Amino acid sequence: MSKSGTGNDTTDSSGPTEETDRSGVYRASYDPDGPATVSDAVIEAVADVAGVDPTSTVIPLSETVDPDALDALFTGCEGDAQVAFRVCGLHVLVRSDGRLRIVDDAVCDDE
Repeated sequence: MSKSGTGNDTTDSSGPTEETDRSGVYRASYDPDGPATVSDAVIEAVADVAGVDPTSTVIPLSETVDPDALDALFTGCEGDAQVAFRVCGLHVLVRSDGRLRIVDDAVCDDE
């Protein structure tokens, strides 16, 4: 996944759509009814924020949250659920409506 010049990447509907701002807040979205799992969307978004390739770098999601449980929580979720956790020094918020919010403390602390 790559960031576009406008901060939104809407060309690939299978992966997260992303947007960043200068305050260290990164927003992405995933299709709750799509083929990608929530945990895969989180790993891809975290890798993008960290500036690494998710296929060649291990994102230690399972050290913080059980990826299978995360996927199960949001599969077919008709309610308004959200889960927050930290991974790779980033605060991650996953919402059942398909929104991801990632906050990079390193960027926020510099302001």
